[in-house]
Amino acid sequence: MKIEFNPLILALSKIKNLGKKRIFKLILKIKYLDEYSLSQLFEEFELYKKITKADFEFIYENSISEVEKMKSSNIKIYNIFENDEVGLFKDKLFSQNKVLTDEFPNQLFLINRSDLIIDSFKNLFTIIGTRNNSADAKDITEKIVTFLCEKQSIIISGLAKGIDTIAHQKVVDLGGTTIAILANGLDTIYPSENRELAKNILNKGILLTEYTFGLKAEKFRLIERDRIQAMLANDIVLIESDIKGGSMHAIKWAKKLNKRIWCFDMNASGNKEILNNYDNVIKFSNIEEFINKFNVNS
Repeated sequence: MKIEFNPLILALSKIKNLGKKRIFKLILKIKYLDEYSLSQLFEEFELYKKITKADFEFIYENSISEVEKMKSSNIKIYNIFENDEVGLFKDKLFSQNKVLTDEFPNQLFLINRSDLIIDSFKNLFTIIGTRNNSADAKDITEKIVTFLCEKQSIIISGLAKGIDTIAHQKVVDLGGTTIAILANGLDTIYPSENRELAKNILNKGILLTEYTFGLKAEKFRLIERDRIQAMLANDIVLIESDIKGGSMHAIKWAKKLNKRIWCFDMNASGNKEILNNYDNVIKFSNIEEFINKFNVNS
């Protein structure tokens, strides 16, 4: 049996207490995957410390079936160990992040009906914010998205309620391109009221996740989703957030990755935290100021 990366990564991810970073390091040890049998990988990876050989073979066979099911559903699968035509891994977006590669998702599942190819993250803007947005936040989000779409930028967000939904919907209304990063498998849409929006995003954009079928959005997955939002874009725009809001995870990643952080100057605790305690944040109070500073920094 020829071993392939995607079923193997998927199988390893289903083994209890075998984390993403460990999986990356294990597979990185293998120079030529086609020289190994499944039994040899079981020994090489010392999986006998966690699972029986029979159980591993069963999981791998199921993973092959799951990969085939995804392909039949037009879900494309990419991984960090092979080149991909979308432009996510090798020598493209993720590799431009100045961080250890074991921080990247090992594997991504995409619905990309438009066959969008991403050449550079310089025209990618991640727009994030609270689920319980103010009227001012909604207004500035729509104005920023309108301007960025005119500049042929791709808008990234997380399909959550509030600012994410406002950003995605405005892009769709304008006929632009947006990427929704999910914190759950592609067999469901969370929140459910955004199913129609998700379908409309696919006219020109992408639905993307690092989670397989059956995995629901949980707190730790929402946090992991936030890191991808920061990794994929050169610019991260915070519209409105409480200091304990999920958007702050994306901002922390953006700082770690040395991305440009934009912050709307408004009376929200997360915004105040960033403006008062983060260096080199691009502050804006209205769309005119955003446009002026965009022109300076572009």
